Amino acid sequence: MISDRFLKTIAWTYLAALIGVTLAHFNWQATFGNPFDIFRAGALCIAGMLARLAYPQSPSFTCLLMIGSVLALSVSHFVASGNYGSTFDIIVGMTSGLWGIMIGSALSKLIVSTSKRPASY
Repeated sequence: MISDRFLKTIAWTYLAALIGVTLAHFNWQATFGNPFDIFRAGALCIAGMLARLAYPQSPSFTCLLMIGSVLALSVSHFVASGNYGSTFDIIVGMTSGLWGIMIGSALSKLIVSTSKRPASY
């Protein structure tokens, strides 16, 4: 079984990497078109899932973590490119994070239920 410390390290490292990539600004917006694209929404969904798996006992902390992450990504996007996303970008980011939290919650319940099953002989 994966330890809680390992999951927390993975979740926080992933969030830091998202912010770092946004600050690095490799001019990918010109390549992909829309400043808030499907890749960022998918990345925030994965971040929400990892956060929920890392903190299964505290869903409120996980939601606050995703709200802070989306706001940090918005600020880092502003610092990197000089423009800020629209309100729609923040709504899409929050929605993506919440979808990830729901997926992580389902996976967490699935993992707990399979680990509590009695071994068949």
